[in-house]
Amino acid sequence: MGDYDSDEEQSQIEKLQHAKVPRGMFVSGWDDDADELIEEDKNPQASIEGMILWAVNENRIGEVREILKLDPDTVNARDNDGYTPLHRACYNNFLNIARLLLQHKADPNARTELGWTPLHSACKWNNAESVQLMLQFGADVNAESEGQQTPLHITATVSNCRNTATVLLMDRYIKPRKENNSEETAAVIARRTGMSYVIFEIGHEAYDCETGLLD
Repeated sequence: MGDYDSDEEQSQIEKLQHAKVPRGMFVSGWDDDADELIEEDKNPQASIEGMILWAVNENRIGEVREILKLDPDTVNARDNDGYTPLHRACYNNFLNIARLLLQHKADPNARTELGWTPLHSACKWNNAESVQLMLQFGADVNAESEGQQTPLHITATVSNCRNTATVLLMDRYIKPRKENNSEETAAVIARRTGMSYVIFEIGHEAYDCETGLLD
């Protein structure tokens, strides 16, 4: 956003730019083995895109709302790893901000450089409420990141993922037996890594059924 429609708009931008913004660390990406990559927000005031990313990460919904009024396109801003404001809201489980972003047409299936959607981010941190919200707004429950990891695969890496796994497995479009590039299903990962593997039995083929009208 380079031009301003009014002096008032310019002054609002300047006010946001001169707000006290502490330097801080935030989780900005994971590879498919769930290793964390850390990026530092060194100067979030340098651009309005940086400002909204920072404001979401700090749970400052008032600032987020003001920035969206000034420049609606910032709803799909990205950091260096491709994470959007919605990714940040989902991995922090900031439901009110996530809902605000979605109401402003945030892409529920936006991809990072590693192919993560906001749903992957919510699942990584076992944020069942954010998972449910994302599915309600059209997130692809079977989206694959690099390594063919679906949100259910990511969920399976969390030791106590009962609530999140249940939300995913109850989705009508879930494909629980999809394999990643290691030829593992989410159930196989869950049995190896967590306490909630029993939940993943919902996806066993023995529970498949076809419904239809009776004659």
